[in-house]
Amino acid sequence: MTRTPTTRPGSIPPDLLAQVLDERGASFGFRMILIGSYFATQPFADLARHHGLLRDEFTVLGILSDYGEMSANVICAMSGRPKNSISRGVIRLTERKLIAGRDSPDDKRRVILTVLPEGRSLYAEALALFRSRDDEIFGGLAPDELELLDRLLAKILAGWHRRG
Repeated sequence: MTRTPTTRPGSIPPDLLAQVLDERGASFGFRMILIGSYFATQPFADLARHHGLLRDEFTVLGILSDYGEMSANVICAMSGRPKNSISRGVIRLTERKLIAGRDSPDDKRRVILTVLPEGRSLYAEALALFRSRDDEIFGGLAPDELELLDRLLAKILAGWHRRG
């Protein structure tokens, strides 16, 4: 089927949007990809443009800021990102003096990473880009729906991390 463009460039044609919204039982994963892409694409572009921070660097800063010091391997496990991507992020953040590493007392082959005050400050500033996107995407949900969504997402995460 050929889609006719709408009057606003870059917008979804109304008939296509209706089809997407009407697909009950469609792949949850694909819907999550659509939502995730919409949620993250613009904030990550703004993050790179305004702060020189790439996705994996933001991931490292966020995990360290929110959950405390840990190794890059744990960050990989938490984020689902590949080790080489997280390693590049760690190297750049260390060079920018936003995080620091120290030898693990348990295993000298491991480095324990911690976020430095400058990194924590940058993370808080960058997080505002995603918070405004939260409001845009989830603003149409009632408080009880937001609470339910939060519980469901936590349950999905818990199940996903138990598998590995």
